[in-house]
Amino acid sequence: MRVADVLDRIETSNPRRRGEYFEAFVQNLLKQHFERIGKTYVPQFRDGGLMLDGYVTDGIEDVDGPVGFEIMYVRYYATPSIMISQRLLKMNAASEKFGLRKWVVVAPFMHENVKKKILASISPSVMIWGEKKLNELICEDEKRARAIVRNLFKLDLENEVNKQEDWKTAREKTLASMREAYAKGKVSMVLGAGVSCSAGLPDWSMLLKSIYASFIGRVFRNENFSDKELADFTDMLMNANDSSAIAMAQYLKTGLSCEDRKDTEFIQTVKEALYAHTEYRPSKLVEEIVDLCLSNDGKRRVKSVITYNFDNLMEKELEAKNVRCKAIYDESGHYDVDEFPVYHVHGYLPNYAGIKSGESLIFSEEDYHKVYADAYHWSNLIQLVTFRECDCIMIGLSMSDPNLRRLLEISSQKCAGKNRHFVFLKRLSEKQLTVGKSSQSIDMVDKILRIHHTVQEMMLKRLDVSVIWYNDYDDIPVLLEQIKDVNVVGDNLTLQCSM
Repeated sequence: MRVADVLDRIETSNPRRRGEYFEAFVQNLLKQHFERIGKTYVPQFRDGGLMLDGYVTDGIEDVDGPVGFEIMYVRYYATPSIMISQRLLKMNAASEKFGLRKWVVVAPFMHENVKKKILASISPSVMIWGEKKLNELICEDEKRARAIVRNLFKLDLENEVNKQEDWKTAREKTLASMREAYAKGKVSMVLGAGVSCSAGLPDWSMLLKSIYASFIGRVFRNENFSDKELADFTDMLMNANDSSAIAMAQYLKTGLSCEDRKDTEFIQTVKEALYAHTEYRPSKLVEEIVDLCLSNDGKRRVKSVITYNFDNLMEKELEAKNVRCKAIYDESGHYDVDEFPVYHVHGYLPNYAGIKSGESLIFSEEDYHKVYADAYHWSNLIQLVTFRECDCIMIGLSMSDPNLRRLLEISSQKCAGKNRHFVFLKRLSEKQLTVGKSSQSIDMVDKILRIHHTVQEMMLKRLDVSVIWYNDYDDIPVLLEQIKDVNVVGDNLTLQCSM
């Protein structure tokens, strides 16, 4: 086995994480090598804000003193990239801080231009461990090297968990990327139920419960039951119908639809459940989203809103700020050049209008299956175009919608990392996992949480989605406020960060 074979296998099995897999392979290969010669190799050596990929305190070969290691996957770079330049700056800062006597850059198949840049830019001197050296390390114990390759996913996960910096520090970097995308004016907002809930509308669970209550009321319409008894029946049936949300929605749609299979009565029931008991309240989150959509300096930086919600909350808030907007909820919808589009890709039920014949929602299992099967369904096309052409800010979503994930995966394969999307997700807290646990279990919580959050990040990164973590839902508008202060100076964009 040679390093070229390893790289070919990595690029075949998981091309989107080839750099991370290569680093995991090299880290374990170096650990194996230094164990064999009686030296201690420390991967992801961190001190303060600086981290080395690797560190050996007592020298290597003919070099005495501390040596730093930098692992680079540069197989396809013919010229030094911005990423490489940034790493060289970090390496110079680390040289001074750690008093390094030597740098070892591990990078097989490095282009001569990149090699010259590295050798000329780093102090102290640099030693390049390329294809030949890595093949020698593999041959020292090829059996163990093959075992490393077989376990790359597990090793990649361990590598990510071990090098993970403080999540709030990492969040600031992700927010900086989001500010950059917003400043360029190529952003779309993608909104889920959490946004509407912040203004008093029901979440998915409460909506289903209210529809269930309507279903029970219809079944026992001529029976002499009290409201409490009907509520108890509703709870009993919901508990008995222990299935997924969209399967439960299918159950309700079947029970409420007329024999002619027209959905008008069912949609009316959904609308009543959506608005009947709603007490609107001011939402700082909605206010910040609308502010991002405004054109403060003649340039609108948010191109559109995609919402999976049925309500007209965004339209009302935009119109209150004198923004001409257009709700688009079927294939016939279009908007004028001076209108701001709000795409309701699962359907639209404004609180002021009646239900039209032929109107439809994507709500039940059957509805989802129809959308999956129709590659040219208007909602699929709108989402794919938006994911391809814009950097999307996703709020109020759990990211569990299978069709959303499918479309993001298609987009990421076509764009090859061209776009960057961002999703706000709530972190699990230690308190949620430690209630009623023994002290031994509590000791494991920190590691479990790091693994859980790291796997979520890795999973979404494959869809070109970066996670912005928060502890409390009220944190989101504060974080959104940080990205919107943009001054246009000539052709350059200057960002004002209020962090």
